[in-house]
Amino acid sequence: MNQSMKHLILPVETAARELDAKLLLSLHAVRRGITVTLGNKAQLNLDIHKLPLGIYLSHNFNAGRDRIIGIARQLGQRVVAWDEEGLVWINEEIYRRRRASPNAMKNLDAIFVWGHEQAHALEQVQEMSLQVILAGNPRADLLRPEIRPLYADRVTALRAEYGDFILINSNFGWINHALAHGDTGGDARDLEVVAAKSGFSLGYLRHRYAIYREIVSVLPQISRHFPNRRIVIRPHPSESDAGWRKAGAGLANVTVRYDSDLVPWLMAASHIVHNGCTTAVETAMLDRMAISFRPLIVEEHEIPQPHRVSMEARSLAQLIELLSSKNLTDNPPADRKAILEHMVVSVSGPPSSQRIAEALDVMFEKEFLLPPQWQRIAGRASAIARKAEKYVKHFDASSPSNPAYYLHKFPAITADEITARLHAIASLINTEVPKVQQVSDRIFRFTPV
Repeated sequence: MNQSMKHLILPVETAARELDAKLLLSLHAVRRGITVTLGNKAQLNLDIHKLPLGIYLSHNFNAGRDRIIGIARQLGQRVVAWDEEGLVWINEEIYRRRRASPNAMKNLDAIFVWGHEQAHALEQVQEMSLQVILAGNPRADLLRPEIRPLYADRVTALRAEYGDFILINSNFGWINHALAHGDTGGDARDLEVVAAKSGFSLGYLRHRYAIYREIVSVLPQISRHFPNRRIVIRPHPSESDAGWRKAGAGLANVTVRYDSDLVPWLMAASHIVHNGCTTAVETAMLDRMAISFRPLIVEEHEIPQPHRVSMEARSLAQLIELLSSKNLTDNPPADRKAILEHMVVSVSGPPSSQRIAEALDVMFEKEFLLPPQWQRIAGRASAIARKAEKYVKHFDASSPSNPAYYLHKFPAITADEITARLHAIASLINTEVPKVQQVSDRIFRFTPV
């Protein structure tokens, strides 16, 4: 692929989780002469047939990506992927079934994996021609000591606002989904429908539902035990906040809040509580310890990775004891670093964003033959047909194609705000800030200066 085609397409689904990480990757890419188009995933995909050719980096490769990855390939894009959810899962078989679609993978040139654990899980499904690259994920880079100053002001502001606060990170997206009607977390009758839609077993969903209800039930007791501390519940991006607001109603020191970047919250909180949440691993990468609240344990339904790097509370009494502790990091597991490095290879050594940018640059140097013209025409027709279908669905309030849903996950941001964010990150890695062009609402292009 010649230099004129060094173009990277970076879709962002959830800005609070992905935006800073992909801005960091963009800076490393631009440093190598790669132009980057970054923006809201839904909007980028709607106009994928209008984008310059290059490399399209998908945020996952599950069955839901079969069609868009296939279209990108037909159009002449080289396609690579990582899995934003590839860090934690129940077991390898379930991970492969839910997250690794052979139809998507056959159209990929490479997959960037978090670490050895994910790479091992993919060994049985990867296509023979598919390159699996141990790279970590740029989200992990944000937790490295050299990048943490990016969040210093935000951490200070959160501590000024909430003081000595407890953060409860929720990850009950399928139990309490933002697109469901009503308070799904309060109605177990919906679980059969959720099982059919999600691919999770009914037993697993019942277990997660029970955990959700346990956390809801102990919330008033935690509130009363720590009357002078704020308790902040941070829903998963896919969750409705309605159920949590109902649970916190009447508890003066309980707040439900989903906004801004995750990392400052992890740095600012005095204590972090979860059950099977990726944020526990991210907390460990910040050299801190989260509390894994496990009042109910069913081994076949447990999400093991977060528990390995957390302090464990199996009862309300144990949870209150740990929440009363001044410094949980005083006694980390002796093998925590080895556990983290097995899960995320970029915990040490070169950062993930650097590894990925270098790998992409190598791919650009390799010869790439465009598909025949008839195939590119077919790809364009498929892209236009998909866009028309999405337009019809966007009127449905329960559809992911509804703008109210996908724009909630990527709030409006200006070119000036993007530029300021790039300046802040670039100053930490000693690189130049690219030229920023606003292509359309929530889509930006970065070119070397």
